Amino acid sequence: MFTTRRGLLIGAAAFAAAGCTEQAQITTSDADLTAALRTARTLAQGADALGYTEIAEDHRTHAATLERLLRPNAIAEEEAAAPADADALAAAETAGSAEAAESSMTTQSDYAVLFGEIAASRAAHAAVIA
Repeated sequence: MFTTRRGLLIGAAAFAAAGCTEQAQITTSDADLTAALRTARTLAQGADALGYTEIAEDHRTHAATLERLLRPNAIAEEEAAAPADADALAAAETAGSAEAAESSMTTQSDYAVLFGEIAASRAAHAAVIA
């Protein structure tokens, strides 16, 4: 069907028209996403401070995903106090996991799976650190 340039252009136009029937929705202000973003940033700073660079990178990846979902809204970075030791970081990871798990159960948005994945990741981090 798409063996000629004209066929390719007609096919591309048909696909474009089919995909443009719905308007994109912009997330205006989702409290669950915002809380998850703030926690991810705080946990990344804490993990970096204690030398857990791979765990910090996981949190930065979550933060980047959450920032993309919240666009065009920007959530300012906040400095957080570094955890005193690995036990404090593990406790913060556990609390962050519980927060994300709660969000996955109660969210009114379409991001329940994302919150569940974040909760599982944070629980795994707490287990590794402990």
